[in-house]
Amino acid sequence: MTLKSRLQKLSIKLKTEATKIYYMGWADCTWNQSEGLLKEAGESKEDFCNRVYQITRKQFLWFE
Repeated sequence: MTLKSRLQKLSIKLKTEATKIYYMGWADCTWNQSEGLLKEAGESKEDFCNRVYQITRKQFLWFE
C-alpha cells in the first residue's frame, strides 16, 4: 500500500458529510441574481451556484 492510497483512504474516512444546499427560484427563473450577486457573462448556472455558495455559505439560496 502506497502513502498516496493510505492518505486517500484516511481523507475519505475523516471527511464529514457534505452539507446539502437547496436552490429556490420561480419556474421561469433565469438564475441571473442571487443573494445580491450577479451572474457573469459566460458563467454557467452550476458555476454561478457554486460561487454564490462559496461567498454566502447559506444552506438555502434564492435566485431570480
